[in-house]
Amino acid sequence: MEISVASVTISVAVVVVSWWVWRTLQWVWFKPKMLESYLRRQGLAGTHYTPLIGDLKRNVNMLTEATSKPIKLTDDITPRLLPHPFQMLKTHGRTFFTWLGPKPTITIMEPELIKEVFNKVYDYPKAQTFLLSSLIATGIINYDEYGTCVPPELQRDVISRTAFGSSYKEGQRIFELQAELVHLILQAFWKVYIPGYRYLPTKGNRRMKTAASEIQVILRGIVNKRVRAREAGKAPNDDLLGILLESNLGQAKGNGMSTEDVMEECKLFYFAGQETTSVLLVWTIVLAHHQDWQARAREEVKQVFGDKEPDTEGLNQLKVMTMILYEVLRPYPPVTHLTRAIHKEMKLGDLTLPGGVHISLPIMLVQRDTKLWGNDAAEFKPERFKDGLSKATKSQVSFFPFAWGPRICIGQNFVMLEAKMAMALILQRFSIELSPSYVHAPQTVWVWFKPKTLERYLRRQGLAGTPYTPLVGDLKRNFSMLAEARSKPIKLTDDITPRVVPYPLQMLKTHGMVPGWHLDSSVFKTVKRFQLLYLYVVETGRTFYTWLGPIPTINIMDPEQIKEVFNKVYDFQKVHTFPLARLIAAGLVSYDGDKWAKHRRIINPAFHLEKIKNMVPAFHQSCSEIVGEWDKLVSDKESSCEVDVWPGLVSMTADVISRTAFGSSYVEGQRIFELQAELAQLIIQAFQKAFIPGYHYLPTKGNRRMKAAAREIQVILRGIVNKRLRAREAGEAPSDDLLGILLESNLGQTEGNGMSTEDVMEECKLFYFAGQETTTVLLVWTMVLLSQHQDWQARAREEVKQVFGDKEPDTEGLNQLKVMTMILYEVLRLYPPVSQLTRAIHKEMKLGDLTLPGGVHISLPIMLVQRDTELWGKDAAEFKPERFKDGLSKATKSQVSFFPFAWGQRICIGQNFALLEAKMAMALILQKFSFELSPSYVHAPDTVFTIHPQFGAPLILHKL
Repeated sequence: MEISVASVTISVAVVVVSWWVWRTLQWVWFKPKMLESYLRRQGLAGTHYTPLIGDLKRNVNMLTEATSKPIKLTDDITPRLLPHPFQMLKTHGRTFFTWLGPKPTITIMEPELIKEVFNKVYDYPKAQTFLLSSLIATGIINYDEYGTCVPPELQRDVISRTAFGSSYKEGQRIFELQAELVHLILQAFWKVYIPGYRYLPTKGNRRMKTAASEIQVILRGIVNKRVRAREAGKAPNDDLLGILLESNLGQAKGNGMSTEDVMEECKLFYFAGQETTSVLLVWTIVLAHHQDWQARAREEVKQVFGDKEPDTEGLNQLKVMTMILYEVLRPYPPVTHLTRAIHKEMKLGDLTLPGGVHISLPIMLVQRDTKLWGNDAAEFKPERFKDGLSKATKSQVSFFPFAWGPRICIGQNFVMLEAKMAMALILQRFSIELSPSYVHAPQTVWVWFKPKTLERYLRRQGLAGTPYTPLVGDLKRNFSMLAEARSKPIKLTDDITPRVVPYPLQMLKTHGMVPGWHLDSSVFKTVKRFQLLYLYVVETGRTFYTWLGPIPTINIMDPEQIKEVFNKVYDFQKVHTFPLARLIAAGLVSYDGDKWAKHRRIINPAFHLEKIKNMVPAFHQSCSEIVGEWDKLVSDKESSCEVDVWPGLVSMTADVISRTAFGSSYVEGQRIFELQAELAQLIIQAFQKAFIPGYHYLPTKGNRRMKAAAREIQVILRGIVNKRLRAREAGEAPSDDLLGILLESNLGQTEGNGMSTEDVMEECKLFYFAGQETTTVLLVWTMVLLSQHQDWQARAREEVKQVFGDKEPDTEGLNQLKVMTMILYEVLRLYPPVSQLTRAIHKEMKLGDLTLPGGVHISLPIMLVQRDTELWGKDAAEFKPERFKDGLSKATKSQVSFFPFAWGQRICIGQNFALLEAKMAMALILQKFSFELSPSYVHAPDTVFTIHPQFGAPLILHKL
């Protein structure tokens, strides 16, 4: 009987498929269930196996829930960072198993068992579950050989040097690529149990391979360059790479490392060396809120170094600092657990464990265990290390942030000495306290897991946005577009939004419309499903998200949603992402909850219209002085002169604040204005590095200058406030300026409900900055636009003449200036002082039809909304004050589409002050001059906190 080729082929195929199915079933079901039975027979408790994914989904869900809200500084962080292992510890005891996909992982908490695992390095090798992680770095941390190739010199003085004798700038590309790889690998982790997934040519996998190849090329260049330099006798040998190459060349033939091996060690230097020290330093700085220990550490640093530069010998003498660093590493270890693999049946204590399981050594759980560390295990008590590690741990393996035994981290002394150097320099120059805006939210790989979880959440809501870029988000893109936009001026008739808010505008255009569709409801009238699609696009297309570092920011343009955000002040709170901004001014504008309500109640009396009316004479005096100076420049009647009005308006509004707020002249308060202007520039520069963890604590030149300027402002303001308090006690203090009214209102509160002196000073800083800045920009853009629109300038002058003639403007008359009010509103619409407001969401919230997760921001883009053609008509970009002739409500069609001073309960408390001051200034200017744009005027609106004219505002003043 003949056997056909086809039947043979089919038979072979059946055998192959059957074999593959059997292997898959063996891997996915039979082997895991066999291991589970084995472990349960040993008396171990654990979760039931879920095919393929194990506990991954459960773990991720618990982690997402735990990290969705911040915690108190005094709270235990383990339920936030290790919610699943923590729950298992409570419900299943101190030895239990969970599932890493189809692999059972046994968690052990007993020091003797942990010691045994660390000591038997060949029986308990490193777990190699996720091979893609080797793209970042392998090296000694992943090997089970090469124990003798890394020399002891690595642990001596050389650890204070750089690894490669190059600057961060030269190696910056490696850091960038490794950071990108971390996030791509973590993204791939979600699909780790899809067989062969890492071999598929997905976009992420291709990018991983490309990035890894680029790192290899850069490192090969560094290593080969150093090898050639060694051969020429010109290579340094006092950095890590030099010592490594020297040690490697000294090995017997065949026992050394290849160039590829050396490169892997270099990758490990770059990644682990930077990551470990960064997290140690940031938590040391955060825990410096224990002021007693901060003081002890500073005293020790002063005793050892004085004001001199720290050296190695002195750093090794810092006993208190060592105690503090150990105590930081105990509750905040760089990694939360270590994993080891078992490849054959092994005895571990009384347990007999099968090959194919993993052992988890939960560093954080062990180092916070009350059975090992006492009832105060969760407290920060560096004194527990005063007699050294052995005494603190009672000679048990209960402290292993750098592992333990033969495989203890070879770079631990490097890290400790680097951390001591950084802390010594910081403590020599600064004292540290937590900002009120600090949110305690330790998170494992916060730059990836949480942002990606939030991104998926938002996309499921139908929101469009940019893909997340690790750590920086859209910051780099935003700054590049802003730098490009402000590099060239625009025409007076051009829309200013592409220059002031280029990135949000581009997002609105690209994410606010379906590409290639002309959305006209008449086109879809006949087809119901197309009508629904049209409505959906119109409603959600104008809502999109961007990234402020790792935080998604949702931009909303819908007036109803904006109204809801403004109305729910306790649900949509002020954002505190960038603490340095508080150096300029905190006060009422930055507070939330009960503190905001208390301060608003106390400050309100200072801004009652009746009180502001009493300040009008001060408005007149300050404005008259500047107008008088301009008058001197234009000597004869009907003559003209070019004047840059911007500096004069800055001086005038500053003088108004000094007189009305503090009863002093601009000259007396001038230093505060200068310092606040300098701070604004420094903070904007620092904002570009805002998402480098702990950056604002580093003693950089800019940071030191910011702190010095902030301290000088505090000293001046403390002097002003204390002087006023003494005058009040002597019955000699004025009570008709803002400070006087504020102090009077504050003293009238019941005990415990008032403001502290520091709170009063913060409100004073806010008076100075916001009071001066807002009115200045309103006035300068009013003069620029009236120079361009002579018809409206003439109408405003005519109104001023009708109401005042040549007399001094007064409160009653200023309130009658209807045309002037229309003009100021239209200027505020087109040129709002700030281009956007931001609010934070700390818990899941409904906003219209959207459900938004905790941890996102809401952006209210004032400028985009106030220039939106859908809300203001096709002439939205044009200067047309007549749109306000029937008042705000009619102009906005009773929608929240005009909010230059915010809206609702948190509307700017000083808006009436700003508008009355602006009317006074414009009335005096219009009485004396007509004005037009100078040929030298360059139209370049520029954001410096508020919207400034980048090149000033030169106008031609004509004396009337």
